[in-house]
Amino acid sequence: MEYVNKLKEIIGDKNRVRTLAHKKTVFLFLINDRENGAALNNAKKNYQFLFQLELLDPSVIEGPLVLGMYNGVFGKMDLSLEVGSFKKLSYLDDALSNQLAIYLTQELLYKPKEDKWYLENMVVTMTDYLVKQTSRNLSNTEEHRMGITPFQMQKIKHHVLEHIDHQISTTELAALVKLSVHHFIRMFKRTTGETPQQFTKRLKMQRAKELLLYSEDNIIQVGMGIGCDNASHFTQLFKSSYGITPLKFRKAHRQMTLAAS
Repeated sequence: MEYVNKLKEIIGDKNRVRTLAHKKTVFLFLINDRENGAALNNAKKNYQFLFQLELLDPSVIEGPLVLGMYNGVFGKMDLSLEVGSFKKLSYLDDALSNQLAIYLTQELLYKPKEDKWYLENMVVTMTDYLVKQTSRNLSNTEEHRMGITPFQMQKIKHHVLEHIDHQISTTELAALVKLSVHHFIRMFKRTTGETPQQFTKRLKMQRAKELLLYSEDNIIQVGMGIGCDNASHFTQLFKSSYGITPLKFRKAHRQMTLAAS
């Protein structure tokens, strides 16, 4: 099913977003305003690309939506596009969204003087995918309403993040919320649409992305930072999540920030 089929405008001033917004509108943003490590020296490496597109059927999912990538992380913003309104959405962060964002941003940065409308198909493809993932998440939320409580989910997430540099078993997560392992797995998947181990892996890969983007740790150190003491195993896990190796991911994003300087 298609959700988006037309690029309406390339926006130069974010203040125009509010005036353009209506229930059939989705905005795509690609923004970087953070330094990517000491190795890049102190040059300014910010970029901001904004696009307005049209939703095909607002009865399926209603706008206005503001979706995209901010400092290498996928999420949403409100219509002000103020960075303080950014909210990370993990269901948008997967192999395809990362590859689309890297390719599109590189094209925008390395060909700044060309007419950017030639990238219309890529902009539409990426936006359509993010809207599709948003729609699926809304459906899953309705379908899996009964299950692990928000308080229990927060407790589980806090535990994973606190021990992200260790191996984390389903048994210890089940013990946190005082459920049997079998019942916990069933209830967890009903609530989130993923298994406890898939959830843990996703948080670990998100932390790995942050370390690759904003630290000078080498690949072995990044892997150890999420509980992988084997660089080859870490590389396999990262590629299975994002469709690109950790080294290539870091190189691509650093090239983009250098191109923006």
